[in-house]
Amino acid sequence: MSHTYDIVLLADPRFPGGSSTALASEIRAAAAAGYRIALVPLAGAVLRRPHPFHPELRALIDAAACDLVAPSTPLSCGLLEIHHPQLLTFLPQQPLRIAAEHRLLIVHHPPFAADGTPFYDVPAIEGVVSEALGEAPLWAPVGPLVREQLAKLPRHPPLLPADWVNILEPVPFAGPRDHPNGGPVRIGRHSRPDPLKWPPDRAAVLEAYPDDPRFRVRILGGGPFLSELMGEPLPSTWEVQPFTPGAAPRFLREVDAYVYFFHPRWVEAFGRAILEALAAGCPAILPEALAPLFGEVAIVAGRRDAPARALELCGDRSRWRELSEAGRTFVHERFAPQVHVSRVERLIGAPRAVSRPAAASARAVRVMFFTSNGVGLGHLSRCLAMARRLPAGIEPVFVSLSQAVHLVRELGYPCEHLPFHAQQRLDESVWNRALRRSLVEILAAWRARVVVFDGNMPYGGLLAALADRADGWLVWSRRGLWRDGSGAVALEREAAFDMVLEPGELAGAWDRGPTARSRERTRLVAPLRLLDDQEALPRALAREALRLPQDASVVLLQLGSGNNFDFRSVAHRCAALLAGRPDLVVVAVDSPITDVPLALPRHVLRRRAFPLARYLAAFDAAVSAVGYNAFHELLFAGVPALLIPNENPMMDDQLLRARYAARRGLALHLRAHELHDLPEALDALLDPQRQAELRRNLAGLDRTNGAAEAARLISELALLGRADRP
Repeated sequence: MSHTYDIVLLADPRFPGGSSTALASEIRAAAAAGYRIALVPLAGAVLRRPHPFHPELRALIDAAACDLVAPSTPLSCGLLEIHHPQLLTFLPQQPLRIAAEHRLLIVHHPPFAADGTPFYDVPAIEGVVSEALGEAPLWAPVGPLVREQLAKLPRHPPLLPADWVNILEPVPFAGPRDHPNGGPVRIGRHSRPDPLKWPPDRAAVLEAYPDDPRFRVRILGGGPFLSELMGEPLPSTWEVQPFTPGAAPRFLREVDAYVYFFHPRWVEAFGRAILEALAAGCPAILPEALAPLFGEVAIVAGRRDAPARALELCGDRSRWRELSEAGRTFVHERFAPQVHVSRVERLIGAPRAVSRPAAASARAVRVMFFTSNGVGLGHLSRCLAMARRLPAGIEPVFVSLSQAVHLVRELGYPCEHLPFHAQQRLDESVWNRALRRSLVEILAAWRARVVVFDGNMPYGGLLAALADRADGWLVWSRRGLWRDGSGAVALEREAAFDMVLEPGELAGAWDRGPTARSRERTRLVAPLRLLDDQEALPRALAREALRLPQDASVVLLQLGSGNNFDFRSVAHRCAALLAGRPDLVVVAVDSPITDVPLALPRHVLRRRAFPLARYLAAFDAAVSAVGYNAFHELLFAGVPALLIPNENPMMDDQLLRARYAARRGLALHLRAHELHDLPEALDALLDPQRQAELRRNLAGLDRTNGAAEAARLISELALLGRADRP
């Protein structure tokens, strides 16, 4: 069944710059006018590294201003807009099924650099677009410089008569301004951090943005490239801020003159940043190249003359006010949201889709989580944390080598268990061939759009099974703190993944391992936990659920599965020392995958609980191993802990994690071979003053759970079609 919309937008929503900002403005304007809009996300060939959806587009999707629709969904509409010509450099891996009365290719980027170097092949893209859509669209340049280049081609594509200019909501930029700020002239500029958006070298930059006490140069959009371009230190009169969404309105209100010059190779397709400056009432000084669009309300000057023109302008309040008001009027009359609504009305008339259609794909969109066989529950728990936060319409399924697959089934997720070679004592090469055959069948059955692997070593059988999947996405969920010198073979396989998703570490600032040096494909999220704070039981209910006395002091003994590190001496010594305190109850929580539970004295209560994070409020203190999950769950739950790392060489650097927490006053720590210091460490752990100090420090932690952001990144990939390769 075909879903009907007024407008369908085919775009790569990951673009970080003006193309996405312009698209967001159009969606807001059209949705406010009553048009029903579908955004069909397609990964073009421009972005070579993982990017999230642009935050403005993500917010509009979340606010239901437009529906996010998988590319294979049958759609019909009045107007189809393809945003950016390089979106369809290659045919989409899945056929598009969009019937439209009008088709436009919005040309956000010129075909050539200023020196004639081609950015893209217009005839080739014409052919791909026509094949993908079944009919050639009109090309709609966003500004006169793009139109001029297209019109000069020996055989140019059919052009929309009027430019499809960016629009801008002026209200966020509005504010009372009738004179410069006073003092040194504040020259400003903002743009995404791209070297082509700047003059070519330090000398050229300083011509327009001088190191001169008569000026303060304010820059929104710095970055490492700027230090490379200018050298260190930056000029003393400069104030540089990183480019962040939503920062422009306030920034521009504190600027006296907006000076915008760029690299000689760059062709500014439109100049949205300039439009924002004009909307904020900030007069602009621009190069001759931008005169066709902005010349009537801006000062046109050469780079060397720009500072003098800024001084002159700010010394003449009457002229400054005149240009400030002219710029605001210019934006309101030619680039306000109603401009977009009017041009849509001219093409397709008033809104016709009277009710919002169901915007799902024809069948369930699935994400497959594939977890390795860890010594604990870390791999499985992280995947469960992401899976349970996937939005409606994205169905998680599991394939696991872990012995704890029953936990996945108990939570209601489809799950298949595959044996690990070490459990069956199989030759690894034989096992990998079997793994490949099994995964090929499983993938064919589930038709997963995204495969998320959580493990330290991407298996050859996994990569072989996925090698021929041209239309899906492969994500490596990989926690950090690898030991230095480890993982060389694993990291060589990183290139097979489209994205590396790294759950953050409280101790991340100390990470000097190999993954910290291999982050080209990495998206880093906040520390990842299975449960959010509000899902944890309060103290009384947690104790009731675990059958613990309400009025006692209770210490948790949590030393992991013990499958690859001998915690017996530590556990026995702890239990013996704590047994001498009649006011304490000691509780050992056994791992669901413990091969042989630790033998402990009879006075130690034994409990099983998954997820343990739900019950942590029951405990006054803990003696714990330092795996990723246990460490973050304890600290975010505010439980004073004595951390004892598992130092098996195959593990992550738990000692570093424990030392970090101790240095920051978040926990105490002791190594397993330091049992002679255990009595003193337990005394410190159980000291009321020390506990209060630890709880105060723990209360100050940023409690953001990265699982929600990780799930969002995965769900975006699940609906993102591929046109990024042949």
